[in-house]
Amino acid sequence: MNYSIGLWFLARLTGLSYFFALLSLYFQIPGLIGTDGILPAEAMISEGWKAFGPGAPWMIPSLAWLFGATNSSLHLIALAGLLFSALLTFGLFRPVSAALSWLCWLSFVNLGQDFLSFQWDTLLLEVGFLTLFLEKPGLRPRSPGIDCPPILIRFALTFLLFRLMFSSGIVKILSGDPTWADLSAMTYHFETQPIPNPLSWFFHQLPHPLLYLFTIFTFGIELLLPFALLFPQPKVRLTASLGFLSLMLLIAVTGNYAFFNLLTIGLCLALIENRYYPSYLQPKTIPLPYTPVPWRHLGSAAALLQLSLAIPTLFFTAGLLPRAGSSLFVHWERTFAPWHLTSGYGLFAVMTTRRPELTLERSSDGLAWQPIEFKYKAGPPDRLPPQIAPFQPRLDWQMWFAALTAERGQLPGWFTPFLQKLHKGNPDVWSLLPPQPRFSENDYLRLRLDQYHFTNPAEHSSTGNWWRITPGPVLLVLPPETSR
Repeated sequence: MNYSIGLWFLARLTGLSYFFALLSLYFQIPGLIGTDGILPAEAMISEGWKAFGPGAPWMIPSLAWLFGATNSSLHLIALAGLLFSALLTFGLFRPVSAALSWLCWLSFVNLGQDFLSFQWDTLLLEVGFLTLFLEKPGLRPRSPGIDCPPILIRFALTFLLFRLMFSSGIVKILSGDPTWADLSAMTYHFETQPIPNPLSWFFHQLPHPLLYLFTIFTFGIELLLPFALLFPQPKVRLTASLGFLSLMLLIAVTGNYAFFNLLTIGLCLALIENRYYPSYLQPKTIPLPYTPVPWRHLGSAAALLQLSLAIPTLFFTAGLLPRAGSSLFVHWERTFAPWHLTSGYGLFAVMTTRRPELTLERSSDGLAWQPIEFKYKAGPPDRLPPQIAPFQPRLDWQMWFAALTAERGQLPGWFTPFLQKLHKGNPDVWSLLPPQPRFSENDYLRLRLDQYHFTNPAEHSSTGNWWRITPGPVLLVLPPETSR
C-alpha cells in the first residue's frame, strides 16, 4: 500500500491554499491591521513587548518582529508569502518554500486578531507544518508518487482529517442544539450562513424532507465515516475519502468558506491509495522512504510533537477528558499555542435560525438616510449573493458575527474603532468597502439591526429580490464630526 500520489497532491493544494489566503489578505491589510487600520498590528506588537518583554517573539511569533508592522512591512511579508507559496505549489525549493510559506502565514494569524481567527486559518498552519516533511528536499519539482514520507507524518495527517470531521460532528451533539437534534438544521443553514453564494438561495428552496436528508447525510459523514480511517484496507479508505469529498463539494457549491474546501480536499486525496489514480500518474518505481535519513527522523519527531498536542485536544473536544486535573497537558498546550500546531475543530456546533444584519446608514440632515454598502455581505435585496471563495473578505465575515452579538446586546471590540474610522473617512478602512462617497464632517452615521430572509420563488418572480428585509431597531447614531 502506498499513498504517495495523494500526498503529492496535498502538498500542491496546501501551496495553493497559502497563495489564495495571502493574495486575498494582501489587499485588506491596510484597512484591517495596517498602521491606521481597525486593529493595527503595530499596537499589538507594542502591547506584546510590554506584556512579555524579551519573550514576546515566542509568545507572538511573527516576522513583524524583524521587519516591522507598518503597511509596507506587512505587504512585504505577504508578497514573500505569495512567492514561496507559488514555489510550493509547483514543488520548487523544498522544504524552504513550505517552511517560509508557513512562517509568513503564521505571522499574519498571530497579528490578525479577530480578523484571522477562523478555524481554517489554523487548519492551514497545521497542515502546512506537516507538509514540510511530505517531500524529499530539493530545488526542482518531483513527479507525483516518488516521495514516501515517514509513516508518522502520514498517520498525523490521517488523524488530522479524523479530528476535523469527527469533532465537527460531535460538537453538534454535545451542544444540545435543537435544530441538529430534530434534523431541521439544514432548513436554516443555506439562508443563515455567514456569506451565502449564488446557489444558496436555490438550495434553500428545496423541499424540507430533502433538507432533513442533508442533515442526516452530514451526521453520517462527520460521525460515522471517520472511523473507517481506523481500517488500513485501501478500499475502506477510498470510501471514506469519497464521502468526505462529497461533503466538501456540497459545502463548496452552496457557500463561501475561503480556502477551507480546497485544503480539506487535499487531505481527502491523501487517503486514496496509488492504485486508484490514473496510470499516467503512477510512479515508475516503488516509492521508498526518502533520504537523507536525518530528514526522515526530523519529520517523525515533528509528527510526534503535533500528535502529542492533537490527541488530548480531541479527547477534550469530545468530552472524554476533563481539563481539570490535566495541568501537565495544559502547560504543554500553552507552550506551543502561539505556533498553532493543532486546534479543537468543530464547525457549526449551533445552527443559527435567524439572520440579523447590521445596516450602516449615513445622512446629511439626520432625516433622510442612505445605506452604506458592503462588497459581499447580505445587503441590497436585489443583489444575488456573490461567489468569492477561495478568497475571504474578512470584514464582511466579521459583520455576520457582529450582528449575532448585537442581538444579544453587545458589539465586538473591533466594532467601535471600525465605526470611528469609518465616520472620520479613513481611506484605508473605506478601501474595504465598494467605491462610494466617504463621510464628510457634516454627516450622521446610524447603525440598525435588521432581519434578513431569503425570498420564496413567487416573491422573487414578482419583485426580482433575493432577500426580504424586516427593518429593526436603531442601535446607535453618531452625530457629525463638527458637532463634537
